[in-house]
Amino acid sequence: LAEVAGKLERAQARAAQFASHAQSLKLLLSVLEAARADAQDTYFEPVRAELLPLLRQLHAGADFEIDADKLLVETITRNGVTDKVDVLSGGAYEQIAILTRLAFARLFAKHGNHVPIILDDALVHTDDERIATMFNMLAQIARDQQIIVLSCRTRAFSDLGGQRAFITLSDAGASSTSI
Repeated sequence: LAEVAGKLERAQARAAQFASHAQSLKLLLSVLEAARADAQDTYFEPVRAELLPLLRQLHAGADFEIDADKLLVETITRNGVTDKVDVLSGGAYEQIAILTRLAFARLFAKHGNHVPIILDDALVHTDDERIATMFNMLAQIARDQQIIVLSCRTRAFSDLGGQRAFITLSDAGASSTSI
């Protein structure tokens, strides 16, 4: 009986050690998760501050969440409904992608690093109402930032102003570029 009582006492002491270690690990995980969330907030807040006003010009009262691993917009909330970005229509998806580029470019510009924004066949899936809003935002941002639009739809982008580059063929068959 004394031998079994000794084994029980040692087992209970080990169980207490394991419980203490488990509690320490839970605390460590909690502190690490809080630090990670804090670091993410610190990193994403400037992006969020640039993107949110742009998004709200397109969808009043909208909000979004960023996927910390992919560094992309993960969900968007419009009119109280939250959707994952990958299930949105082609137009909504491309609008968010463009707004995200604009937000990052504005953020870089605030820190003295002006980067061009290049849009290749942008807004092809966007409806008329939202394309007008997007064009207004592009025109507004183009006052301070270079935006290069590559498109075969010259009429759609004609009201944005700026310079257009053309490639023409001369009589001899050689091409020339003009701006």
